[in-house]
Amino acid sequence: MLCTGGIDGGAGDIGHVRVDASSEARCMCGALGCLAALASGTALAQRLPAAGSREFVELVRAGNPNAVELARQAGRLVGEVLSTVVCLVNPQVLVIAGDLAETQFVAGVREVLYQRALPRATRNLDVVTSDLDDRAGVLGLRAMVVESVYAPAAVDRELERLAME
Repeated sequence: MLCTGGIDGGAGDIGHVRVDASSEARCMCGALGCLAALASGTALAQRLPAAGSREFVELVRAGNPNAVELARQAGRLVGEVLSTVVCLVNPQVLVIAGDLAETQFVAGVREVLYQRALPRATRNLDVVTSDLDDRAGVLGLRAMVVESVYAPAAVDRELERLAME
Protein backbone atom coordinates (compact mmCIF):
# COMPACT_ATOMS: atom_id res chain seq x y z
CA MET A 1 0.00 0.00 0.00
CA LEU A 2 2.69 2.49 0.87
CA CYS A 3 6.48 2.24 0.99
CA THR A 4 8.37 5.44 1.55
CA GLY A 5 11.93 4.79 2.60
CA GLY A 6 13.65 3.40 5.63
CA ILE A 7 16.77 1.30 5.57
CA ASP A 8 15.46 -0.94 2.78
CA GLY A 9 12.40 0.84 1.37
CA GLY A 10 9.82 -0.61 3.74
CA ALA A 11 9.11 2.41 5.97
CA GLY A 12 5.48 3.40 5.94
CA ASP A 13 4.23 0.13 4.44
CA ILE A 14 0.86 0.05 6.19
CA GLY A 15 -0.42 -2.68 3.87
CA HIS A 16 1.02 -5.41 6.04
CA VAL A 17 -0.42 -4.25 9.33
CA ARG A 18 -2.63 -7.10 10.56
CA VAL A 19 -6.16 -5.78 10.94
CA ASP A 20 -8.13 -9.01 11.35
CA ALA A 21 -6.57 -11.88 13.26
CA SER A 22 -9.48 -14.18 12.38
CA SER A 23 -9.32 -13.51 8.63
CA GLU A 24 -8.44 -16.25 6.17
CA ALA A 25 -7.51 -13.65 3.53
CA ARG A 26 -3.92 -14.37 2.54
CA CYS A 27 -1.72 -11.42 1.65
CA MET A 28 0.99 -11.47 -1.00
CA CYS A 29 3.48 -11.43 1.91
CA GLY A 30 2.09 -14.80 3.02
CA ALA A 31 0.42 -13.60 6.22
CA LEU A 32 -3.29 -13.68 6.95
CA GLY A 33 -5.45 -10.64 7.74
CA CYS A 34 -3.12 -7.91 6.44
CA LEU A 35 -4.66 -4.61 5.42
CA ALA A 36 -3.64 -5.21 1.81
CA ALA A 37 -5.33 -8.63 1.79
CA LEU A 38 -8.59 -7.06 2.97
CA ALA A 39 -8.70 -3.50 1.66
CA SER A 40 -6.65 -3.20 -1.53
CA GLY A 41 -8.32 -2.74 -4.89
CA THR A 42 -7.28 -6.24 -5.88
CA ALA A 43 -8.76 -7.75 -2.71
CA LEU A 44 -12.04 -5.90 -3.23
CA ALA A 45 -12.22 -6.84 -6.93
CA GLN A 46 -11.95 -10.50 -5.94
CA ARG A 47 -15.14 -10.18 -3.87
CA LEU A 48 -17.16 -8.96 -6.84
CA PRO A 49 -17.29 -10.08 -10.45
CA ALA A 50 -14.71 -7.44 -11.38
CA ALA A 51 -11.57 -8.29 -13.34
CA GLY A 52 -9.29 -5.98 -11.39
CA SER A 53 -9.07 -2.93 -9.16
CA ARG A 54 -9.84 -0.46 -11.97
CA GLU A 55 -12.99 -2.37 -12.89
CA PHE A 56 -13.94 -2.43 -9.22
CA VAL A 57 -13.54 1.36 -9.08
CA GLU A 58 -15.81 1.67 -12.12
CA LEU A 59 -18.46 -0.33 -10.25
CA VAL A 60 -18.10 2.06 -7.29
CA ARG A 61 -18.41 5.09 -9.57
CA ALA A 62 -21.49 3.55 -11.20
CA GLY A 63 -23.11 3.24 -7.77
CA ASN A 64 -23.13 -0.56 -7.55
CA PRO A 65 -24.37 -1.05 -3.96
CA ASN A 66 -22.09 -4.01 -3.23
CA ALA A 67 -19.03 -2.22 -4.58
CA VAL A 68 -19.91 0.98 -2.71
CA GLU A 69 -20.25 -0.91 0.57
CA LEU A 70 -16.99 -2.79 0.03
CA ALA A 71 -15.18 0.47 -0.74
CA ARG A 72 -16.60 2.06 2.42
CA GLN A 73 -15.58 -0.97 4.53
CA ALA A 74 -12.09 -0.92 3.02
CA GLY A 75 -11.82 2.78 3.82
CA ARG A 76 -12.77 2.06 7.42
CA LEU A 77 -9.99 -0.54 7.69
CA VAL A 78 -7.47 1.88 6.22
CA GLY A 79 -8.78 4.60 8.56
CA GLU A 80 -8.20 2.30 11.51
CA VAL A 81 -4.53 1.88 10.62
CA LEU A 82 -4.11 5.54 9.65
CA SER A 83 -5.52 6.66 13.01
CA THR A 84 -2.45 5.12 14.64
CA VAL A 85 -0.14 6.62 12.03
CA VAL A 86 -1.69 10.08 12.49
CA CYS A 87 -1.26 9.87 16.26
CA LEU A 88 2.40 8.85 15.84
CA VAL A 89 3.41 11.26 13.08
CA ASN A 90 0.92 14.12 13.63
CA PRO A 91 0.87 15.31 10.01
CA GLN A 92 -0.83 18.44 8.75
CA VAL A 93 -2.00 16.77 5.53
CA LEU A 94 -2.90 13.17 4.76
CA VAL A 95 -3.05 12.48 1.03
CA ILE A 96 -5.17 9.55 -0.14
CA ALA A 97 -4.04 8.46 -3.61
CA GLY A 98 -4.54 5.57 -5.98
CA ASP A 99 -7.40 3.79 -7.68
CA LEU A 100 -9.53 3.59 -4.54
CA ALA A 101 -9.29 7.29 -3.66
CA GLU A 102 -12.99 7.69 -4.44
CA THR A 103 -15.70 9.32 -2.32
CA GLN A 104 -16.96 6.17 -0.59
CA PHE A 105 -13.49 4.89 0.30
CA VAL A 106 -12.32 8.26 1.58
CA ALA A 107 -15.54 8.67 3.59
CA GLY A 108 -14.78 5.35 5.30
CA VAL A 109 -11.21 6.48 6.03
CA ARG A 110 -12.40 9.76 7.54
CA GLU A 111 -15.18 8.10 9.55
CA VAL A 112 -12.82 5.85 11.50
CA LEU A 113 -9.83 8.19 11.49
CA TYR A 114 -11.71 10.97 13.23
CA GLN A 115 -13.33 8.54 15.69
CA ARG A 116 -10.13 6.78 16.73
CA ALA A 117 -7.29 9.29 16.47
CA LEU A 118 -6.74 11.76 19.25
CA PRO A 119 -8.47 15.11 18.70
CA ARG A 120 -5.08 16.79 19.09
CA ALA A 121 -3.80 14.77 16.13
CA THR A 122 -6.79 15.53 13.88
CA ARG A 123 -7.65 19.09 14.90
CA ASN A 124 -5.51 20.62 12.16
CA LEU A 125 -5.39 17.60 9.86
CA ASP A 126 -6.52 17.91 6.25
CA VAL A 127 -7.48 14.63 4.60
CA VAL A 128 -7.33 15.15 0.85
CA THR A 129 -7.20 13.11 -2.32
CA SER A 130 -4.42 13.45 -4.85
CA ASP A 131 -5.16 14.94 -8.25
CA LEU A 132 -2.15 13.08 -9.62
CA ASP A 133 -1.68 9.42 -10.53
CA ASP A 134 -1.11 6.50 -8.15
CA ARG A 135 2.55 7.33 -7.54
CA ALA A 136 1.81 10.87 -6.32
CA GLY A 137 0.96 9.81 -2.79
CA VAL A 138 4.03 7.66 -2.38
CA LEU A 139 6.41 10.12 -3.97
CA GLY A 140 4.91 13.08 -2.17
CA LEU A 141 5.00 11.37 1.19
CA ARG A 142 8.57 10.24 0.64
CA ALA A 143 9.61 13.81 -0.12
CA MET A 144 7.74 15.25 2.84
CA VAL A 145 8.53 12.64 5.48
CA VAL A 146 11.78 10.93 4.63
CA GLU A 147 13.58 13.84 3.03
CA SER A 148 12.15 16.55 5.30
CA VAL A 149 11.21 15.20 8.71
CA TYR A 150 13.91 12.56 8.95
CA ALA A 151 16.68 14.35 7.07
CA PRO A 152 19.75 14.83 9.29
CA ALA A 153 19.39 18.63 9.28
CA ALA A 154 15.71 18.40 10.27
CA VAL A 155 16.51 15.97 13.09
CA ASP A 156 19.29 18.26 14.33
CA ARG A 157 16.91 21.26 14.31
CA GLU A 158 14.30 19.32 16.27
CA LEU A 159 16.85 18.13 18.82
CA GLU A 160 18.08 21.71 19.27
CA ARG A 161 14.50 22.92 19.72
CA LEU A 162 13.81 20.24 22.33
CA ALA A 163 17.01 21.08 24.17
CA MET A 164 15.91 24.72 24.40
CA GLU A 165 12.60 23.82 26.09
